[in-house]
Amino acid sequence: MSKNQSNLSKGLKMEELLRGYFLKAGYYVVRGVPFVYEGFDVTDIDLWLYSRTSSVSREVTLVDSKNKKTPQAIERIFWVQGLRIATKATNAIVATTEKRQEVKDFGREIGVLVLDGKFLSRLANSDDPNLMRLSDEEFFSRINEYSLSKLDGDWKGRLELSKSLLAKSLSFDSCNEWLTQARFFAEQSVTRGKHRETALRCLYLVCSFISVAIDYCMKEISFLEQPERGALIKDGFTYGSRGNAGLRKVLNIAMGLVEQHVNDGPSISRQVRISVENQLAQMKTSILADFFSKNEVSRNLFHVAREFENLAMSRKPSFHGTASADLRGVLYCLLDYWGIDRVMFSEALESD
Repeated sequence: MSKNQSNLSKGLKMEELLRGYFLKAGYYVVRGVPFVYEGFDVTDIDLWLYSRTSSVSREVTLVDSKNKKTPQAIERIFWVQGLRIATKATNAIVATTEKRQEVKDFGREIGVLVLDGKFLSRLANSDDPNLMRLSDEEFFSRINEYSLSKLDGDWKGRLELSKSLLAKSLSFDSCNEWLTQARFFAEQSVTRGKHRETALRCLYLVCSFISVAIDYCMKEISFLEQPERGALIKDGFTYGSRGNAGLRKVLNIAMGLVEQHVNDGPSISRQVRISVENQLAQMKTSILADFFSKNEVSRNLFHVAREFENLAMSRKPSFHGTASADLRGVLYCLLDYWGIDRVMFSEALESD
């Protein structure tokens, strides 16, 4: 094992090796995804995998890794299957040092793939992925090098929140939250010269989440003509997963209660409705809809997500200026949506 992993525990080293294995297999992979239910931190998903199996099919796979002397493999199979159901994931995998065939057979019976001790032993002797990539621990240590990161917007907290949304839903609601978080890091990359590299890494990682989620949403509408796709995408970015009709239904219920139970309720209700309509009208979601509804954009989003993630985690700093045209197109579209000047953004990077 290389010096890059020397400070990691045995379990964390195995998670990194597994991440490297699944990346090579063509998956999009995120380590340490928090699963939060009703405000409670339930657990962390060791590895969260996403794959695009066809133009209309996507799969989310959860991996539970236990590199211990007594792994309690049967219990872990039950655990990860329950977690799969709770997160509405497609598949579940347990990676365990256990080598008994009965464990693999049990996993197969209830639909959980078991990667056993023989597989992990071979993996442990493979090339160290952290020769080329940062581990999650190194990534967050870069953030901690900025002593004011907690006070200056809580960089780590924003990333942990962003990761947790992967386990919640790949939806326009999550996309809209990620757009807010990504804008923060884009602005930080312009104004925080000394920590610009770290801000860009955070931006790239959140942009990879956005790309994955839009790719997932596209599976339901990929067969529509571009104008129809554009209208649905605009609706999602403007109103969230409920859409225009759903938001207006919630708004009508809320304003109805105001009108009934608040002094001068009808007047207040009218003011709120006008304010909401004005805010929605000011949103530049047509920029996103026009761009992501294009066939040449939507069909490459999975690869763009993997490329964004690789930029974020590459040990040798690598920035979007040398990335693919597809990735630059997504990033520049987001900059336009946020109202961040492309030239100013690029000049800030070149000033280092």
